[in-house]
Amino acid sequence: MDFTLSEQQQAIGELAATILTDTVPPEVLRHLEAGSDHLAVAAWQALARADLVGLAVPEADGGAGLGVFDAGLVAEQVGRHVALVPYWPTVAAATTLARWAPADLKGRLLPAAIAGDGPLTVALWEPGTTGVSGRPAVTATTDGDGWRLDGVKQPVPWAGHAAAIVVPATVGEADVALFAVAPGTPGVTAVAEATISREPFHTVTFDGARVGADALVAAPGGGDAEAALADLARTTTALLCATALGVMEGALALTATHVSERHQFGSPIGTFQAVAQRSADGYIDTEAVRLTSWSAAWRLDAGLPADDELAVAAYWASEGGQRVVHTAQHLHGGIGVDTDYPVHRYFRWAKVLELLVGGASGSLVRLGTSLAAGAPAPA
Repeated sequence: MDFTLSEQQQAIGELAATILTDTVPPEVLRHLEAGSDHLAVAAWQALARADLVGLAVPEADGGAGLGVFDAGLVAEQVGRHVALVPYWPTVAAATTLARWAPADLKGRLLPAAIAGDGPLTVALWEPGTTGVSGRPAVTATTDGDGWRLDGVKQPVPWAGHAAAIVVPATVGEADVALFAVAPGTPGVTAVAEATISREPFHTVTFDGARVGADALVAAPGGGDAEAALADLARTTTALLCATALGVMEGALALTATHVSERHQFGSPIGTFQAVAQRSADGYIDTEAVRLTSWSAAWRLDAGLPADDELAVAAYWASEGGQRVVHTAQHLHGGIGVDTDYPVHRYFRWAKVLELLVGGASGSLVRLGTSLAAGAPAPA
């Protein structure tokens, strides 16, 4: 399998890298982290002006008509620059709306999302759990010509900035439905949570929140909503793994520079065998995430089964990601814990991303369950 990037894909990654290098240097990130609004507005608007937010949205809906793989190239750069922008949740929500939502709902939300004026987000996690949940705790019941939503979602990324949250809900005993809910809807409360990555996350409570039928992305019954939810979960996981790849690349690049410039006993510490070996292991882990993430994203775009590949990518993003950022901290010595130096951000981001994709153990459980289900029955 050849994952050599095309000229167009190389240009996408280079453009995103240039934009983020210019708009979110470490001093800008320090200022954002110290303030009350963490959104890097200039970076977000620049990504939108460059048509990078709508990469995976079909041309008929105002996007570029490319795929998750291509959007992942931008997510990779977001991670590499630890940029405080709502890229992966907006792309995941927008692609799901484009594939499943009725035309009027798409018309209300997608143009603003692609233009950077109305970010979107997804509510795929449940309180006290890690990884995407397949059984939504929020319930939806019919209420006249609309719906009533009850329950809690946590964490919900960038909910305070989002024009709409794509919310899966359980209907009856076994059905599900997807809704696009504005955070300001009566009965919806978003409480900001402190996170180690400094990205905005919220606990969102639905307490008798009433939404009209025009908020329905995918209706219960017939299997469409189940397929839409699975589609949203897969796209989200693929983009999270691409972001984790960028985080690992950024941590490794900083570490490579440091061990080349830091001298002990008259030599760069990077020439010491133990340091060189740990750096090499970090490179191998990073390339493992690259291979598994791109493989999963390619299969998604090709319409092929990708659940097992996503579980493998999530495992490497979790396990390999933690090894890389721990190595980065260790090899930086004392300055690795100085928050004036940028390496700490990669450690923080890697931990949050690990939890969002379900962690190494959770990923192996999903993979093992899938393999067991497909194994031949014992004789």
